[in-house]
Amino acid sequence: MKIRKASLADLTNLCDFYQQVCEDQKTDQYSPDWHWGIYPSKEILANFLKNAQIIIAIKDGKLVSAGVLTDGEDPNYAHVAWKHKLDDRKITVLHLFAVSQKERGQGIAGKMLTEFDNFAKDAGYYAIHLDVMKGNLPAEKLYQKHGFEFAEEATIHYEDDGDTQAMMYEKVL
Repeated sequence: MKIRKASLADLTNLCDFYQQVCEDQKTDQYSPDWHWGIYPSKEILANFLKNAQIIIAIKDGKLVSAGVLTDGEDPNYAHVAWKHKLDDRKITVLHLFAVSQKERGQGIAGKMLTEFDNFAKDAGYYAIHLDVMKGNLPAEKLYQKHGFEFAEEATIHYEDDGDTQAMMYEKVL
């Protein structure tokens, strides 16, 4: 398996990957509840490719995992009482992290989290922030296992779901 930063040439594969993730949510108890065409969408992914870092995992020629590291604090997180007070420019936020449903249970998520750490450190960030929809215990356990600390439960506004309860996590690098 190869983990690398995505490029514009990966846009079609990224769209196919996230469309499948959104489709698989119908049978997945612990899904992020994304809505293809709203969040994520081809336009959003293209924008992330230009203005953020999308990290992807390729296994046997197929995209099996992806996640986005954005620059600075997410405006939706401004009200969160983070344990570590850092300048926004020293924070990256992990969005749209997913592993193909068919590839779960093989340690891909853990390897991706390690690479997110490496990419973030190399870019000069001091911390990674993220949110997990309330009730997604497997995701919370994964993040805790990889050094993320629970900050608080917060109401976050999502384009596709409106106001939603989320568990806020932070990892200092």
